[in-house]
Amino acid sequence: MCLSFPPADVGYLAWIAFIPWFILIITEEKYVYLSALFIGMVFFFIQLSWLRYVAAAAWIMLSLYCSAYFLLFAFITRLVVFRLKWPLGIVAPCIWASLEFIRSFLLSGFPWFFIGHTQYQYLPLIQVADITGVYGISFIIVMIDGCIADWILHFLNYRNKTAHALSSFLLPGKKMLFFGLTCVFPLALLTAAMLYGFWWLRNYKPLEGPTLCMAQGNIPQDLKFQSTEEDDIRILKIYSDLSVGAKGNTIDLLIWPETMIPGLLNINPELTGRKIDILSQLTVLQLSQELHTHLLLGGLALTLNGENQIYFNSAYYYNKEGTFVDRYDKIHLVPFGEFTPLKDYFPFLTKLVPYEVGLTHGQKRTVFHLDTRDNKHFAFGSSICYEDTVPSLIRAFKKEGADFMVNITNDGWFRNSAELDQHLAIMVFRAVENRMTMARAANTGISSFVAPDGAIYDRLTDLQGKYREISGTLINRIKLIKNSNTIYTLWGDWFSILCLTTSGIMIFLALFGSTFSLTFPKD
Repeated sequence: MCLSFPPADVGYLAWIAFIPWFILIITEEKYVYLSALFIGMVFFFIQLSWLRYVAAAAWIMLSLYCSAYFLLFAFITRLVVFRLKWPLGIVAPCIWASLEFIRSFLLSGFPWFFIGHTQYQYLPLIQVADITGVYGISFIIVMIDGCIADWILHFLNYRNKTAHALSSFLLPGKKMLFFGLTCVFPLALLTAAMLYGFWWLRNYKPLEGPTLCMAQGNIPQDLKFQSTEEDDIRILKIYSDLSVGAKGNTIDLLIWPETMIPGLLNINPELTGRKIDILSQLTVLQLSQELHTHLLLGGLALTLNGENQIYFNSAYYYNKEGTFVDRYDKIHLVPFGEFTPLKDYFPFLTKLVPYEVGLTHGQKRTVFHLDTRDNKHFAFGSSICYEDTVPSLIRAFKKEGADFMVNITNDGWFRNSAELDQHLAIMVFRAVENRMTMARAANTGISSFVAPDGAIYDRLTDLQGKYREISGTLINRIKLIKNSNTIYTLWGDWFSILCLTTSGIMIFLALFGSTFSLTFPKD
């Protein structure tokens, strides 16, 4: 399972990774739940190893929390299979997709390491995400794994008290049902998804949109986090020089990553008395005039509420004349990263937050409007940091008229780790789900463009092919398609809700129903 995710990217391993564990769930008697917890803990401990750069305690706690879903999956699956005598290939995918969906929003959500994410490079398969979201791909993978496990368990023909429900499912007239449930149905579903993907890709004819220039300064987080005024000026100069270096190219929008403008742009610098605020605001004006382009800059915003200072993680938007147009304040903040839950009740928890001050949630989605040099008009939204992993947010921007999305992020916290690759893989599904280009401007990488079909059609690399912890600018055009909103954009997580409902019915029947069993005497 670990190898199926970035950076190893051996995605086909996901199609067999579950099989040994599924067999263990059915055949093990004493330690089935302990082993499920152990498997989950090891998996997440390896996958989340980049958290050690920020907080070792968070690394352990999040791994333990996520592994609880493995334990819950084993418990529910075992309950339903043994009580109802239904095949793994039918039970497991519903439960797995349901638990992924719950994990995406529960306790502010952690929508990482969904099994469907492993297929981000297999374009024909992932096109169905514009109908089901990423959960549909997870469903198919787990179904195939479960059906293979069903057949292995049948041929092993366990006869003890934990025997597989379908090892006795072989009376004449019932063999076809077993074959249909564990072979015909999953293959038909996979074939339908692939045919849909090939059909969509064959008819995919993108149009050229605006030209974006994304600066990547590669500022070490240690320097940025504990910066002096001289450090802030240096950071400002690095990004300013990179931006000016793009002069001569036709650019419609210049983008700086999350919090890379070191000064406050929404406060009169005379009130703060800080040199960096003056220089930051002057830099914005100079860049607009020199490059004659719109600007989208990541920085902090400060508002005053009486004696209270309220900070936001923001994206500032300026027109070609350097006039401020609008601002987007990050809505989905990272708990224990940007704010402290329950800090009024447990003040000691504030020590877990890397910022000296807590940030505040934004209240609205801001759609920016862009007039290009060839007299075309576009609308776009901006997500900040991990917000591109939140399907509902990107979907809401699309419904409100965004033609494309820009993600500004600073993954420098995690250095040259797999987190950068994993983050990009997740963004691929936001592009497919809503059929719009996702452009990412990252401080340390991976600055990139993802097309509406999920193809990563450009990313910033150096001459040696390195794409993490490098500096430079990435210039390319947005790809657009003329279509109405996708089924996923319109109906959202209907598929995962359907899986959740089905799982609930299965649990109810397993606990209180006795007429839905598929048990048959052996031949």
